[in-house]
Amino acid sequence: MKFLIIGDIVGWTGIKKLKKEYQKLKAKYEIDFTIVNGENSAHGKGIRLKEYEEIMKLGVDVITMGNHLYYRKEMAEEYIKLKNLVIPANVTNLNGNGYVIVEKRGKKIAVINLIGQASMGEIFEKNTVSPFDKVEEILRNLKSQNIDYIFVDFHAEASAEKIAMGHFLTGKVTCVFGTHTHVQTADEKILNGKTAYITDVGMTGPIDSVIGLKKEVALERFVTGKFAKYECAEENESFLNGIVVETDNQNGLPITIERLQT
Repeated sequence: MKFLIIGDIVGWTGIKKLKKEYQKLKAKYEIDFTIVNGENSAHGKGIRLKEYEEIMKLGVDVITMGNHLYYRKEMAEEYIKLKNLVIPANVTNLNGNGYVIVEKRGKKIAVINLIGQASMGEIFEKNTVSPFDKVEEILRNLKSQNIDYIFVDFHAEASAEKIAMGHFLTGKVTCVFGTHTHVQTADEKILNGKTAYITDVGMTGPIDSVIGLKKEVALERFVTGKFAKYECAEENESFLNGIVVETDNQNGLPITIERLQT
């Protein structure tokens, strides 16, 4: 099977870019299953029903989330109602089981979402448990369900924490891919011939920005140290970042992992 994973959709610019490129990518790579991180799709912070529906109607299979869970308070209780939306499993103060199972092409595919604990801010220090412990718990739960493929979106700041997770899950899951930093890394690999890995798949959104944020706002924050309200850099040239993972139909192991930037 061939899996397409698309990095953090940022704002309406990111959604428009996804709409423009998705079907072409799906045809070119003969994609069977798609995972999109959508936690920045609502003007750069969170997701609403509107963005969820815009992404899903393209034919995307699963949308994963991350640290912007709390920016759309009206959505907190709605997340669990959205069938193929996954919130990080190790967040303790929101409902949701942190994974979904989707059947496609006669295969059962589990998608797990986790959030890191290193440098993710006080709210996540207080409201998360270890992503390593939590993923082991989920894998135990999945053991009896005859899952063919397992994909893990690890939404984390620290590269070291993501790399550690890749090694921790080698041989236990099909793919570990990092999200959150919005900068695509050039370290895609197959660990021990068993698990596809990349530290960050990158973002889909405005190029002329600071990881999706208006440059002027970013400069105000970093240069002066003053608070400046978040403003997504909408309506400018955009790019799409992601990966394609191909697996062996016989044993389910990953064969290739390829970075995309278009």
